[in-house]
Amino acid sequence: MIRLFAGIEFPEQIKDQLYSLRGGVPGATWTERNNLHITLRFIGNVDERDANDLHDGFMQIQAPAFSLQMTQVGFFATGMQMRHLWAGVNYYQPLDFLHDKIESVINRYKLGADKHKFHAHSRLAKLHGTTPEDVQKFIEYHNLFKSDEFYVDHFTLFSSHKRSDGDGSYYRAEAEYPLFGFFD
Repeated sequence: MIRLFAGIEFPEQIKDQLYSLRGGVPGATWTERNNLHITLRFIGNVDERDANDLHDGFMQIQAPAFSLQMTQVGFFATGMQMRHLWAGVNYYQPLDFLHDKIESVINRYKLGADKHKFHAHSRLAKLHGTTPEDVQKFIEYHNLFKSDEFYVDHFTLFSSHKRSDGDGSYYRAEAEYPLFGFFD
């Protein structure tokens, strides 16, 4: 079994800009620089046959390339319990379009429906016992954050692997799928 997700890789300068947001939040476990990305669709554990089917299906996706910019910070919470800090995007339509294409392939192979509504973002930190006030301070401090604009000409199938020391996971790019033309 292999744990998979489809996502957008960031250029190095965007990883640097997102990584620079670290700090100042008690109880935050910050995402490693090399793990920063936008998840288009978490797939989960699949066997090799299903992984090959996904690869074949993703190769057939026809979607346009687009420019993107990370432009805001926010959080996910359950009630008053803060869960994650994230950086959002300036332009949802091409990501929504691409997500829908990927979702169609996953549904074709009956690999499970997505339980969450798609929200284009990059997770900056996982929060443990962080107060709403701490999160609010972080958001106020970074409310004008904008990354450089970058060009997205492919999406990536990633595998997720637990670290041998038990300290989180690392991601490996398994395949890239080109995007063509340009999103209007």
